[in-house]
Amino acid sequence: MIQRTKPASLIQEPIPHIQQDSLNFLVTALILTTIFAFIACYLLYQNYRKNKQLELKNRESLKQQEELIALSTATQATSEAKFSFFTHISNAFRVPLTLILLPLDEMLDNKNPLNIPKQQLNLIHKNVQRLLLMVNQLTDFRKIEYDKMKLELTCQDFVAFTRDIISSFKALALRKNIELKLSSSDKEIMVWFDKNMFDKVLFNLLSNAIKFSPENGRIQIRLKSDPADQTVEIAVSDSGNGMTEEEVKHVFELFYQADKGNFFGSGLGLSLSKEITELHQGTINIQSKKGYGTTFYIKLPLQQEQASEKLLISTDFPVNPNQLSQYTIGILPDNLSVPVVAEQDGYLNEETLLIIEENEELLDYLKNSFKEEYEVLTASSNSVGLKLAYEMIPDLIITDITLNEQSTLQITPALKNDDRTSHIPIIILTANGDEAHKISELKQMADLYITKPFNFLLLKESVKSLLWNRKLLKRKFTNESPAAQHTVSLSRSDKKFMHDFTSVIEQNIANDKFNVDDIASSLGISRIQLYRKTKVLLDCTINDYILNRRLKKAKYLLINEDLSISEITYQVGFSSPTYFSTVFKSKYNCTPSSYKKQIGVNT
Repeated sequence: MIQRTKPASLIQEPIPHIQQDSLNFLVTALILTTIFAFIACYLLYQNYRKNKQLELKNRESLKQQEELIALSTATQATSEAKFSFFTHISNAFRVPLTLILLPLDEMLDNKNPLNIPKQQLNLIHKNVQRLLLMVNQLTDFRKIEYDKMKLELTCQDFVAFTRDIISSFKALALRKNIELKLSSSDKEIMVWFDKNMFDKVLFNLLSNAIKFSPENGRIQIRLKSDPADQTVEIAVSDSGNGMTEEEVKHVFELFYQADKGNFFGSGLGLSLSKEITELHQGTINIQSKKGYGTTFYIKLPLQQEQASEKLLISTDFPVNPNQLSQYTIGILPDNLSVPVVAEQDGYLNEETLLIIEENEELLDYLKNSFKEEYEVLTASSNSVGLKLAYEMIPDLIITDITLNEQSTLQITPALKNDDRTSHIPIIILTANGDEAHKISELKQMADLYITKPFNFLLLKESVKSLLWNRKLLKRKFTNESPAAQHTVSLSRSDKKFMHDFTSVIEQNIANDKFNVDDIASSLGISRIQLYRKTKVLLDCTINDYILNRRLKKAKYLLINEDLSISEITYQVGFSSPTYFSTVFKSKYNCTPSSYKKQIGVNT
């Protein structure tokens, strides 16, 4: 039997062992990769969670840090506000205290206690009233701040209330010939308000209106009710000088004082008026333009939520005279005088003082106290004072440096950096007792810094001392003794002026036509300014100084040069040898020729 064999290709051979190992390796690798991937994802997730937690903690830390910074800033702001408050209020008290202490000191020094001028008593009374008003206003502020100001609301006729307050100001307005007019949309406007509180608002607005309105001016108070809106609007308009946009922005800020001219103010009144108005759930606004007057607008609700059921209709609103006097004191002087301007008495004293002080009463007091011994010039602003200083060249300046000076003009450096006025001693009178401010003024070469309130005797003796030092400066340039030239030192600007002054004379000493006008022209100042400047620095007239320089030069030439008397005469600016000899002999008790012979003998 024939057997068939299968083809070799059909015979199944076993899988090699290496392929089986590869398969096992791949499976194992896949399993391990899956495990490692899972572990990696788990670790990443845990890391993500930790990062989130750290981020959350960082946010909380930053938030706490910001809160601490905000708390620190708020604490610092509160501390600065308190410091600013006490600084302003202490400065506000200093001027009235000065005007009380000065006449009191004078009265105590008076040997005849029965002979007390009424003017001094009036000055004390005025400033006591001012202090009382400030104390009352500060008390009201404190009550409002701590929510202890409780309104006693009653329903009153606001037209009658306003009319009675206006009538209290009519006599004051009449003295300035100011028309004071009230107009109302209704004969009667019933409003819930506290009359004992809101009268302070109208007192303040009306006193300011009269204070800043010119003579023959006009003040109008308009009342208008709005039944639809359930409000009443009060508008107080004056014909004064108005305010700038910058002043309007800050007018209701505590202690802010706009340009108030010669009038005293504490910066409390309008701030308190705003607080009282808002306490009545009302609003107060201002509309003003420089040169066109000012209008205050107050809007009050006719009804009040916390109003009681008590309805009181009255047409009689008596005004407390003491309270009224606190608001009107100082608006007008005892006798209606002209505005404060530079004044000059009919006679001239040897030395001239310039007093610059914005408070009219203190300015008048200082002027009256010094006028017996000095020629006194006065100004109520830095700009006017600076102009007077340049024109009149006084011997000493007393100036007030206030916290609320609106002008950027700084009078001390302006005076000390100008050749015309650099030699003038400056005494600073100020309500600012801050040491940094004092150091700043002294760095700007102020000679003395006195804080209000001050002792007048101290001021008086300080003036005498500074003027005496100026007299020593005069001797520096006229005393021929070299030792005497070192007794008093000159400021840099005074040295420059004297150097330029003597240089001009030396350059023209041979010119017999040379005179004061030529010196003034060369120095670029007026004849009057030159006279007043040299009056302080020289103990002689300019012509005498020129003559002395000619004679000194002549002595030098007689001693050191081999020149004839005639040649020397013309070299030192004398018109003739005869005149030269006469002048030389009157000075040195011998003729030029005799002096030359004497020098020759001695040598």
